[in-house]
Amino acid sequence: MIENTLNRSKGSVKIDSLSTFKESRMKKLIFAFGLLSLSAYSYAAALSPMNKSQTQNALSDKTITTISAVTLDGKIISDSFTGYFGKDGKVAGKLANKPEDGPQTDAGTWKVKPNGMVCVTWEKWNDAKEKCVSFYKLSNSILLVNNNKGFESLILDDQIKTGNLM
Repeated sequence: MIENTLNRSKGSVKIDSLSTFKESRMKKLIFAFGLLSLSAYSYAAALSPMNKSQTQNALSDKTITTISAVTLDGKIISDSFTGYFGKDGKVAGKLANKPEDGPQTDAGTWKVKPNGMVCVTWEKWNDAKEKCVSFYKLSNSILLVNNNKGFESLILDDQIKTGNLM
C-alpha cells in the first residue's frame, strides 16, 4: 500500500490507498462493462427473425411508415419511408424527402421467402435489383436487418396500418 501525505494550512491529510482506490474503481468498471456486454449478447442471441407467416401477416394489405432512418442504395439516409404492401405482391413506396440522386416515389413487387425474408424489387430504387431483409419483432416495433446483419430501418407498431393509406 502506498501512503501519501498532503500538507495544508491547518494540518495534513493522509491518503492511505490512492492506488488501491483507483484499482478498485477500475475493476468495478471492467466488471460492469462485462455484465453489460454479456447482457447485450444474450439479448441478441434470443432474437430470431420472424417466420414467413408472421412476416406476411405484418405486411400484407398494410401501409407502414419507418422511423427517420432508412437504407437506400446501400447508404443510411435521414428519411422515413412509407409503403403499401398489396395482397397481390405489388408495393408502392414514398420517401418523406426527395433524395438528391433519385425519385421520391417508386413502385415494384414484394414477396416473402420461405425463411421469412422480405424481398422487394423496385422499378428505380436500388438499381431495380431485388433486396431482401429479415424482420425481427421487438416489444413495440419491427427491426429490419439486411443480409450483412446491418441496420435497414425500424417500424414502430403504431405505424403499421391496415389498407392502402398512400
